[in-house]
Amino acid sequence: MLREMGDLYIPANERQLRTVQRRGDELDKLVRNWAQAVVDMLPRGLPLNPDETYLLCLFLAQQRRLNMQMDAYKPDNGFWSTARQLLPVRPAQANAQVHGAVHRLVAARLDSDIDRGCRYFCEDNGIQSDCEAAIDWRVSIRFMAQSVYTRVSGGELKKVALSPKRFELALVARDLAADIADRRHNMFSLNVTVDRRRKL
Repeated sequence: MLREMGDLYIPANERQLRTVQRRGDELDKLVRNWAQAVVDMLPRGLPLNPDETYLLCLFLAQQRRLNMQMDAYKPDNGFWSTARQLLPVRPAQANAQVHGAVHRLVAARLDSDIDRGCRYFCEDNGIQSDCEAAIDWRVSIRFMAQSVYTRVSGGELKKVALSPKRFELALVARDLAADIADRRHNMFSLNVTVDRRRKL
């Protein structure tokens, strides 16, 4: 049903391609909207600039997508699931392939946006995006996204916003945002040092 081309799996027919693209657009919109809703729950005044907030949102969306994919593959020991395993049919296999292709498509989009966002931020500030300080800065944003995700993924966001979890989330967000700001300042200070040495 799918042709492998490098790291991507391309549907063998146009109808299946349109299905993957449509479901990919739906999933992409779903996880990005969810991530934005989580960011909107965070306390105001965090020491994050707009680029860092954007990257945080992308990392949250990627984490949400990954967990949705893992949940879809969790074993179901119910009667109908067992029956399908004993009597496999082609439509079920085709749906599984399409589901995997949809997630790979959205994962590639999000990874591309993350890489582009980090690269543009570094280039705009005269910093090499692959230097150690820039990587530490990027990892700190990803770690904040993972930490925030673990505190909001267990329930509906509206319920989390009205529960005591929101206070815990606010404390964690402030600490991790401060760490991101520290790593950003460190990255900038190292860049200034390099520039001064060049002038000397």
